[in-house]
Amino acid sequence: MILGGAEETRRPDRAGARLRPAPRAARPRPARLLSRGSRLTMWAGLLTGMAVYALFGLVPAIGNLVVSVTDYTALPGVPTSFTGLANYKALATTQSPGFESGLIATVVFVTGVTIVQNALALALAHRLRDEGRTAAFLRILVFLPIVLGVTIVGLIWILIFDPQQGPAASLLRAFGVHSAFFGASGWAMPLVIGVQIWQNAGFSTLVFIGGLKAIPPDIYEAASMDGIGWWRRLRQITVPLLAPSVTVNVVLALVGSFTTYNLIYVLTDGLYGTQTLGMLAFNAAFGSAEADLGYGAAVSVVLFVMTLIVALPLMGWLRHRERRLLG
Repeated sequence: MILGGAEETRRPDRAGARLRPAPRAARPRPARLLSRGSRLTMWAGLLTGMAVYALFGLVPAIGNLVVSVTDYTALPGVPTSFTGLANYKALATTQSPGFESGLIATVVFVTGVTIVQNALALALAHRLRDEGRTAAFLRILVFLPIVLGVTIVGLIWILIFDPQQGPAASLLRAFGVHSAFFGASGWAMPLVIGVQIWQNAGFSTLVFIGGLKAIPPDIYEAASMDGIGWWRRLRQITVPLLAPSVTVNVVLALVGSFTTYNLIYVLTDGLYGTQTLGMLAFNAAFGSAEADLGYGAAVSVVLFVMTLIVALPLMGWLRHRERRLLG
């Protein structure tokens, strides 16, 4: 009886144990990829970068916009007054000449640099994508002008095209060609475009080399076995698969050439048909004793808006082209 009673008294407990819901397992704590110290370092670096960008990027941009609606000259003792949109209205009138010719020079400069630089960089990338020592050495030579400062690059080419003793003048003189080069209206703009391309083509070349190396070689081998020539391989294989590299190089070359003024300042000071809008803004603000920072700021604001109007739709079209070719 005792055993039987003990057995009977234990049965409800067993039944009750079977009816009780099983306790939920504790959720594992999510693994942290970064320690607390690493996260603090990351956020400190991020906030520092944002503060530097705001201090040296956003604040000057806002200040430039404010200056563009005034007649500020930075001359001691000269009062500053609010002029509204007077500086912007002067861009389209003869009151402050130079904007129309600067616009034409900017279009010529940007178009020439963007097209020729990318075409040259693509040709160089095809020749320099090998892994040999010679190709590596040539890649260094092509990239070297980027490392040089703008002033050094400008002085090198001024010496090369010195009308009296430069090697280019001596060579062309043998063919009966005499010119002032950077001091001649017919030569200055093509030479400035050439120097800009010479300095920046190395970066575009490296981007294209990276894009070419990402293309599987099996595709070219299959195309060769099918008897496809180099032109069709370039048009139907290389160019479509290089679409991301083309997007990067075209946008960077476009924006860079829109905003270039320092190289032009060293080479020609904006004379002889080379005064782009960037150079016009610099000359208006700092190029003479009668500094007109308000007008120069207005030109730079218009140049910024023009860059956005051209660059953003172009980048959108190039991205759409990437998806269409690679999709």
